[in-house]
Amino acid sequence: MIPIPSCTVVTSTSDGRVHSLVDEGTAVAAGDVVATIQCGGRTVELRTPKAGFIRGFLANLAQPVAAGEGVVWLARA
Repeated sequence: MIPIPSCTVVTSTSDGRVHSLVDEGTAVAAGDVVATIQCGGRTVELRTPKAGFIRGFLANLAQPVAAGEGVVWLARA
């Protein structure tokens, strides 16, 4: 059996383009901004619901994303 660490995926709340991402390996607390999305001339902050460490990205900078698509994933602390 391969153990799979508990992880959380932060999803986009609206359609737009990825504007910024925190660095991989960064420790985050619940409510921290982990990415921003540009949509219709405004910036939307994506916040993590749980504490943990940024482990990877499901979208790149300037990549278009739809509401509900994964952007960042983190391993829980």
